[in-house]
Amino acid sequence: MKHLKILLLSLLVSVPTVHAQAQRGMVRWVGKYPDSKFFIQPQIARPLRRILTKADYASIRDYNLMIPIKRVGDYLVTYATMKYSDPLEALSLAFNLKTNAVYVVFLKGEEHRKFSTTNNQFNLPDDVLEELGLKEE
Repeated sequence: MKHLKILLLSLLVSVPTVHAQAQRGMVRWVGKYPDSKFFIQPQIARPLRRILTKADYASIRDYNLMIPIKRVGDYLVTYATMKYSDPLEALSLAFNLKTNAVYVVFLKGEEHRKFSTTNNQFNLPDDVLEELGLKEE
């Protein structure tokens, strides 16, 4: 029984530590470009595979003009476009550092397609919505 209590206590202590380590691991991307290494991070790749079609997920590598990843509050936010696309094709992504929720917006001309791991809800702070190009004027 004593060993079970020790095991349970160690699990309770390690879960927040694992989450904190994962959060610190993602924060290191601030200021870097969202290249293929970013999109294969488990915190990004797994949710994207779950919420996007295979074609949409495969198309991520086509977005080759990128801006560095920014930290906006508790979110990492980035933006990329397809070089020479007409109409403009862009991809915006936000990652919640606290919940690991992922929000993606595909833009083609005036058309927006939005996906998120939170039942496709985009209840995000105004500054994050603005970075994603979704803030209504």
